[in-house]
Amino acid sequence: MQVIEFETTAQHQAIQLPQGVPDGVNLRVLVLLEEQPAFATDGTHKEPNRPAPQLAGSVNMTDDLIEPAVPESDWNALQ
Repeated sequence: MQVIEFETTAQHQAIQLPQGVPDGVNLRVLVLLEEQPAFATDGTHKEPNRPAPQLAGSVNMTDDLIEPAVPESDWNALQ
């Protein structure tokens, strides 16, 4: 399988393939959309997903994220 990566802009829900792609060859297509503001299909602004208000305050951080997970002496355990 040969991989060709290219950038293009969809127009009328179609893309233009690069010149090197022959007609009649089977293709596997992966489409990655650029991050853009969320809009509904009718063009109105769609509110982004938000967590349920019942979850507010339900997460408590109890560890120090800077400290190592194990004591430094454990790094020499296999020696």
